[in-house]
Amino acid sequence: MAWLVGGVLLVCVEFCRPGWVVFGVAGGVMAAVGGYHLGQRGAAWGLAAMALCWVVVAMSAFGAWPRWLGWLASAALPVVCWRMEAHPALPLPVIGATWWLLTIAGRALQNKSGLE
Repeated sequence: MAWLVGGVLLVCVEFCRPGWVVFGVAGGVMAAVGGYHLGQRGAAWGLAAMALCWVVVAMSAFGAWPRWLGWLASAALPVVCWRMEAHPALPLPVIGATWWLLTIAGRALQNKSGLE
C-alpha cells in the first residue's frame, strides 16, 4: 500500500513540475508495483473501491460534482485502507494533494474560459 501511495505522490510531483520525467516514471512504476502487490494479496475489491473514491474526489475537487460527494469519498478512503489491513492514514497525503491540485486546475479553467 505504501508503494501505491508513494507512486501517486511522485506522479503529483511530476504534475507540479512538468518535464521532470524521473518522478513521473518512478511514480508510475511504484504505483504499478503497489497495485500488483495488493492484487496478489486478494485486495482487488479494495483497489476498485480506492479507484472509485479517487475518481469521486477528483471530479468534486475539479468542480464537476458536488463538493459534499468528494468529502464523503475522502472520508471513505481511510475506511477502505483499514479494511485492506493497511494503515488508515496512508491515503491522507494523496487526498490532500488531489484536492489541492484539482482545485487549482478548476479555478484556472474558470479563469481561462471566463465562467464564474
